[in-house]
Amino acid sequence: MEEDSHVVDGFVFSSVAEAQTAAKEQKNIDIIRQRTPLSDPSAAYALYCKLIERNMFKTSVGFGFLYELRHYLIEDCGYAPTDIPNVNVPGKGSNDVFADIKREALEEKIQRNKLSIKRMTIVIVALIAIIVGMFVVAIINPNVGYVNTERKVLNKYAAWEEDLQIREDEVKKKEKELNIDTNE
Repeated sequence: MEEDSHVVDGFVFSSVAEAQTAAKEQKNIDIIRQRTPLSDPSAAYALYCKLIERNMFKTSVGFGFLYELRHYLIEDCGYAPTDIPNVNVPGKGSNDVFADIKREALEEKIQRNKLSIKRMTIVIVALIAIIVGMFVVAIINPNVGYVNTERKVLNKYAAWEEDLQIREDEVKKKEKELNIDTNE
């Protein structure tokens, strides 16, 4: 946002919401100046008391007007400072209440996120431990041959087949020899 959107009557506000509140107060002050004859001390005093009583202003623009009106009543109208009610300036503006609520919500969200991060960290560490364990078992396990089992079985059967073929050939050879001897 532009810096100018935060400026009202020479006051720079930290947020747009505060600046909007101050702009509304400035409009109200302008209307009060138009409708109230401030040259009449009793009307000015009554206006000042009513504004204080109702807590009409929340920003420095409004408090500036109240200060100006108080100064006018003391200096120009002859009122004693003890006769005029003091301006009650709250520690926080009304917009700060919403900021506190937002801050609390954000803090709660941060706590939940921290808890989620802890849980996720525990899960990640556990999964890493499981994966490392699987690699250790795969390396140390004497039955690693399961990976090449099919090849080993095929090689074994091929060796048997060759052995059987050799035996069968020997048997046929013997039969021929025996058959030759019997035919003679």
